[in-house]
Amino acid sequence: MKALILAAGLGTRLAPITDKLPKSLVPVNGKPILVKQIENLLENNVTDITIVSGYKSDILKKKIHDIWPEIKIVESVDYANTNNMYSAYLGIKKMFPDNIYDSFLMMNADVFYDASVIAALLNDSSSNAIVVDMGRYLDESMKVVENDGRITSISKQISENEALGTSIDVYKLSSEGGKKLFNHCVDYIENKKELKLWSEVALNDTLEDVEFHACPLQGRWLEIDNHDDLAAAEELFAK
Repeated sequence: MKALILAAGLGTRLAPITDKLPKSLVPVNGKPILVKQIENLLENNVTDITIVSGYKSDILKKKIHDIWPEIKIVESVDYANTNNMYSAYLGIKKMFPDNIYDSFLMMNADVFYDASVIAALLNDSSSNAIVVDMGRYLDESMKVVENDGRITSISKQISENEALGTSIDVYKLSSEGGKKLFNHCVDYIENKKELKLWSEVALNDTLEDVEFHACPLQGRWLEIDNHDDLAAAEELFAK
């Protein structure tokens, strides 16, 4: 199993911390978000890891390669004018240069969570799955809709009445699911020249092609976008 971590963002709402650090290296109780994610993967024997960096990429590379020189890092030089769909596009191309796809995990690098989240996802019987905080509704987060046991939509605009729960931005894709996702990214980026879209826009299209299921959250998580989130994460993960 491979893993792709999307870590190119600027994190402007976490300034002044992010004046000197990429968002993914903001520490929670002394542990950088990205380091925690990598440790979660390694704890679950996922060792083939690719990171897409962007803002302050040199700092990210040094931090990660000083600890894990084997981790592959792809730099998105146009990070300021793109969004994480573009990062997914670059990362998947790097992971599967010959268009021979294998299953992989994908995640955004601004979510702090327990290693049990990855364990549950790997143990889930579904080949394509989205980790969902079942029954929880957060305005700023991606929500999912389920019909007949299959996820049919992922978006921030889903209403509370429709939502099965909140996605924590951690995904498992089969070889077919990854190929379909990449093809949708190509369509938006290369054909439509849409560079500032969320990866979930392409994932939402992929839901029509490939059957995805919800993997119920096992453990704690918190997406860290601003200082209130950071304070909440430090309280949540204090023990």
